[in-house]
Amino acid sequence: MKMLKIAGLMGIVIASGLIGMMKAAELKRRKELLEDFLKMVIELKGQINYFREPLPRIFSRLKKNSRTKAFDLLRELEDGEAVRTGEITEAWPVIIRQSYEKEPLTGDDIKIMKYLGEFIGQTDFENHLYHFSYLEEKLKDQIKDSTQISEKKGPMYRKLGFFLGGMIAIILF
Repeated sequence: MKMLKIAGLMGIVIASGLIGMMKAAELKRRKELLEDFLKMVIELKGQINYFREPLPRIFSRLKKNSRTKAFDLLRELEDGEAVRTGEITEAWPVIIRQSYEKEPLTGDDIKIMKYLGEFIGQTDFENHLYHFSYLEEKLKDQIKDSTQISEKKGPMYRKLGFFLGGMIAIILF
């Protein structure tokens, strides 16, 4: 009977520790998503800057390059009618919301990601470069913020999970 109780208490400690580890992994996932989006933005800016081709052709080329979540946005945008009809500004926020709604991103992260849809295909070349530079700076700030949060809170969540599990086990013992 005592062995069963000890096994149950160990299960509580392990389960709460895993919950803490999952929370820490969410913080790390946010950083990875932001870095992926920044990579896509930089590649998109480079394609527009160097090739100066129509957006559908650029989206087509970029969607073949990578299989990440950010590049999937371009795939979804190109597969829809928004690129051909020029209604990217209406389609982009919807695609962002659908793609990232279950991800551990903040409201500011989503707002910055939606900013791309406000100017892409709507302004001249020089204005595009200005907006891309602004977007890159904002994303770098968010990545820096998420890195700091992950480095501070990640270990805390892992330790706190095991600590709380241990406290519950002690109380129940």
